[in-house]
Amino acid sequence: MYHGRVDRDDLRQFALRDWAAVAEEKARYWAAQKDVMSSAEALRLGAELRAYVSALRPDWPTDAEREADLDSHARVASALRAVSHTSR
Repeated sequence: MYHGRVDRDDLRQFALRDWAAVAEEKARYWAAQKDVMSSAEALRLGAELRAYVSALRPDWPTDAEREADLDSHARVASALRAVSHTSR
């Protein structure tokens, strides 16, 4: 939590920044990270992100979110199986 004084001009500059450029830079950064990241590092990062979200939302994931996630994994698995059979 931030407890210092907020400068109005700094806040305005933050709000008016080029958010599309920020998003593009984040995408470039994470694409480069994924190219050099080991499987162990990726798993550790995933665990850290999960712990962070759990701290913010202790109720996460809800049963509905778990069900939606499982459905998504099932669709991806099905699509991968279909590709695997057609590429032989």
